[in-house]
Amino acid sequence: MKPAKLALLTTLLAISLALANAASGADAPPQQPAGEGKNQSSPPDQTTDDDARKYEEAYNKGDAKSLAGYYSEDVDYVDQDGAEVKGRDAMQKLLADNFQQNPGVKLAITTEEVKQLTPDVKVSRGFATVTPASGAATTTRYTLVKVKKGDHWEISQMNEREAPPLSAYAQLEALEWLVGTWQDKIGNQTVQSKFNWAGDKNFLVRTINVQGNETSTDGWEIIGWDPVRQQIRSWIFDSNGGFGESSWVNNGEDWLIRASNVLPDGGRSTAENVLTKVDDNKFTWESQNRTLNGEPQPSLDKIEVQRVAGSQ
Repeated sequence: MKPAKLALLTTLLAISLALANAASGADAPPQQPAGEGKNQSSPPDQTTDDDARKYEEAYNKGDAKSLAGYYSEDVDYVDQDGAEVKGRDAMQKLLADNFQQNPGVKLAITTEEVKQLTPDVKVSRGFATVTPASGAATTTRYTLVKVKKGDHWEISQMNEREAPPLSAYAQLEALEWLVGTWQDKIGNQTVQSKFNWAGDKNFLVRTINVQGNETSTDGWEIIGWDPVRQQIRSWIFDSNGGFGESSWVNNGEDWLIRASNVLPDGGRSTAENVLTKVDDNKFTWESQNRTLNGEPQPSLDKIEVQRVAGSQ
């Protein structure tokens, strides 16, 4: 089999079918303020994914000034130890001190609930996970009261309390709709995937069969939550001797899956795969920015993957 075909086959086997909320771990250190987050199935009043992304980007860049702009001038913040901070300026100083003491600290959010109380007031509840550059991730449970000011929302009140770490299943639960059998066709190849839970629902295991006119290749993928990197990852192996790993990030309705593979002949391939859920029985998948041994390769056209009847 030629290297180009190996690259295509490994890419087919490495179609990452995982969807998730990136967020949560174990409780946050004192005065570690959180922020608004994102939810996989956002209600109409939910803060937009773009707002959440910008907040997390600012936090993860250590930008205390930008973060302070998310709070009202008279914000009242109480941390999990009962310490109280009042006012936007005080919040900015708290954040700046936090970033100075914890360089490289990262934040991830899981929004649990958003309630619209009035047209200008809403309450958000969820989990905030803080991961220092070295050390274990910690999580707090937060409650936010947000007030509409002009065309944007400001955090007026925020409370945090200690929270147990979320389980791996809590991170992977959004994938539950994938359990069952799926099938798609690319050229003369038919790809069939079967998903099942393993390890008390701490992992999803996918078995894969790629059937061509004259060849058949099997593959196995384990999908799990990485509590250190605070993201879903997968590890994949094929019967020809290839293997690889993927990580993925939510981008609105799409999921960007970055795959890196080692081919049976020692070559290396990479790809950025985009997966979009259409409904519980169909999703689309396409592969972009593909390389083989560092050389650019053509993108693969978008395909539809269908659930096999009666497999759910």
